[in-house]
Amino acid sequence: MTIDWQSLLVTSTAEIVRKRRIPDDTGAGVLWSVNPQEVLELSALEVMAWEGHEDKPDGPRFEWVGFNLLCNAAPTSFVLDDERFLSVDSFHEALKFPEDTPGRAECALAPSVEARRLACRLRQATFKYRGQVIPVQSADHQGLLAAAISAKIAQNPDVQDALGETGMARLIFPLTFSSQPGALARATPLSLMIERWKRFLSPVKNPE
Repeated sequence: MTIDWQSLLVTSTAEIVRKRRIPDDTGAGVLWSVNPQEVLELSALEVMAWEGHEDKPDGPRFEWVGFNLLCNAAPTSFVLDDERFLSVDSFHEALKFPEDTPGRAECALAPSVEARRLACRLRQATFKYRGQVIPVQSADHQGLLAAAISAKIAQNPDVQDALGETGMARLIFPLTFSSQPGALARATPLSLMIERWKRFLSPVKNPE
């Protein structure tokens, strides 16, 4: 499959992900380095493990700064479709609640761990977003998550700086709990690398 990279510069990241314009494992030399050793895992487990503890160790590894801001759990507030979300994780979990309910609103502004707790018993094959019924794990689901990630980047300069500092490293999502990646695990690395390419790596910079 030949990719028209120039046309992707003027296509939203959400649309690229939703329509699968970049097939799996395609992008070396453009979105990420051809060097297989240049890999960064999108994990902030040390921050999350020590968050709220009085005896938390010092240092950026244990704070929501720098590279850790790229994690979906990072409290990097953003607005999507006139609604505010505390993090990408909060957005992901809030989608499990019925639209226009107090539960979704509460989850949207809850920290990552609390958002997961609130939604832990909700399991549906579909969810509603702005009136549209979207199958869980579908291309539309991934595209919506990509829109949230793009909004987070666009609205948080510190996140933009952290993304730029990753250079050409291939970003990967840790499969901590499952060998089968879900919609968020599939959408996150690709969305981040597309945004990085548009903002920092392409000869024609075109941030959305």
